[in-house]
Amino acid sequence: MNLLYLKKNTSSSILFFILFSLFFIFPSCAKKVAEVGSILITDKDIAFRARVSEVYYPGSGKDYIGLTQLVKGYLSEEVLKSLGQKVDQTTWEAEAKRIDQNTKAPAVLEKVKNVYGRDRKNYLNSFIRVVYADRAVYNEVFLRSGAIHQQQRNRAEDFLKVALQSPSAFSETAKAQGLEAKKLKLSEQEGIQPLEARERPRENPSGAGQEQAKRLIDAISSLKPGAVTPQVIEWQEGYQVLRFLKKDGKDCLVESVSVPKRNFDDWFWELASQIPVKIYEQKLKDEFVKNVGWSKNLKLE
Repeated sequence: MNLLYLKKNTSSSILFFILFSLFFIFPSCAKKVAEVGSILITDKDIAFRARVSEVYYPGSGKDYIGLTQLVKGYLSEEVLKSLGQKVDQTTWEAEAKRIDQNTKAPAVLEKVKNVYGRDRKNYLNSFIRVVYADRAVYNEVFLRSGAIHQQQRNRAEDFLKVALQSPSAFSETAKAQGLEAKKLKLSEQEGIQPLEARERPRENPSGAGQEQAKRLIDAISSLKPGAVTPQVIEWQEGYQVLRFLKKDGKDCLVESVSVPKRNFDDWFWELASQIPVKIYEQKLKDEFVKNVGWSKNLKLE
């Protein structure tokens, strides 16, 4: 065999192998499009996220929508970090496992996974990461932090203190403090209903309504008619104080005063508006600002 021919073809093979390897190691250079705090967003991230949006809402697979979802999710992550929450690769892998085990829409999840194919890195980065941050900032932090809602709890506690001293003036005390007292019927069969609507009970009360009613019935079970619950009752949405009026068969009639917890959006943007957001493509930035209402809350650079 011609030695020169062998050498030439060997060199060509090596060159081909190098180029082939580089193609798979660096398939494309992702372009930096935006930054949210310390988190980088590339055109590839946006493309993936736009295709995910299309799975959920056909016709919505636009770049500015993909960018919108990423910005919101990454803002949530930066808020979590600012509050001392740990967010890393382990967090995202655990969230991916949770979603796999608990999803109620496996066919939709499969379509989302098909968007990414074997690209698990980007699946975690532009899908799982966003799902986790949006869920955790609301469910794990906002709803569970007593400090966030301390002012609202204090208001309920202040009302309770006065109401315990003068139970018969329950409604008047509420009005004097800028609150509203409502009369309710508590029924393990029909849930919680305004007393005025007693003639029009709901035909199919939800299980949650029945469970809530049972919790309140238990809370007043040791009270005499006219007495006020000795402690504030906390719900996911707010704080409640009851005055037991009387029994009505198996049901109970009560007066109720509720103090809602802080509004999530107010709390979230109080923190998120301090996080710098940069969008480098002017056309995409203009479209984002034009179509996204909450963009006005951003510290947009």
